[in-house]
Amino acid sequence: MRVFIVGATGVLGRALLPLLQAQGHSVRALLRDSARQPAVAGLEAVSGDLLNARIASALPAMLAGCDAAVHIATAIPRNPTIPGVWQANTRLRTEGTRRLLDAALAAGVPRYVQQSIVMAYPDGGERWIDERTPLDSSPARATLVGPVIAMEEMIRAVPAAQLQWCILRGGTFVGPGTAQDDQVAWLRQRMVAIPGDGRNFISPIHVGDMATAIVAALERAGTDAIFNIVDTPLRYGEYLDGITDRLGVRRPQRTPGLPNGPSYRCSNQAAREALGWSPSHSIWPTLSLQDAKPSDR
Repeated sequence: MRVFIVGATGVLGRALLPLLQAQGHSVRALLRDSARQPAVAGLEAVSGDLLNARIASALPAMLAGCDAAVHIATAIPRNPTIPGVWQANTRLRTEGTRRLLDAALAAGVPRYVQQSIVMAYPDGGERWIDERTPLDSSPARATLVGPVIAMEEMIRAVPAAQLQWCILRGGTFVGPGTAQDDQVAWLRQRMVAIPGDGRNFISPIHVGDMATAIVAALERAGTDAIFNIVDTPLRYGEYLDGITDRLGVRRPQRTPGLPNGPSYRCSNQAAREALGWSPSHSIWPTLSLQDAKPSDR
């Protein structure tokens, strides 16, 4: 299978490309910056920026001869509170998705896989969340979730006879190169406090497991498929306590005066059954010997 990828230079793309090649697939990647081309033998790179309107006319030719298109490009900000910092990510989910979808249809590409997120679900509390749960359309979350809803609606509107699409709603990324690295640094410096009692759930996923899910979706997903790609959910406080215990530093304090964060207790049962997929990487950070020191809890 020849796979066209947008987002090959990101943390997920770097995990995905070697897996595809190990399975005998060839990869054609859209690169905005040719200097960042991944060091993967046999990679076919084409230059272009998905956010540049002029690429729309060139994309169908770039996709010609491909058996699948994969959209995993994101621009998640390190500091999400800065005004306007989400703009690029929003455009990738909306304008970028529209361009890639249209080009895939024009080029006759039969398969399409889109990365999405489970954090677009509403707060589920203690309830399990599966793929039948509607995404959160509340006005309070329109800035962050609205583009995800728009992105998924574009894909779901394409008839199965025209394109065999699959949406993978990934959990909170963990593993090297993810925001977990920042969490480890902040916890080591005791710069983290847990809102409320920390009993809200998170659904993590190691980037390596997200990558294996994409390969499984390309090879085995049926028509019009949506899957949660997550590891076993755990409570946010227990997750941070688990990291500090491994670091040998004091556990973060709870702040009862603040509300808990949203709770995403997401099920991966559908992906296990339909794709034969299951997570195999540890969600806990890999720590060097220098990280280990006597506990001061």
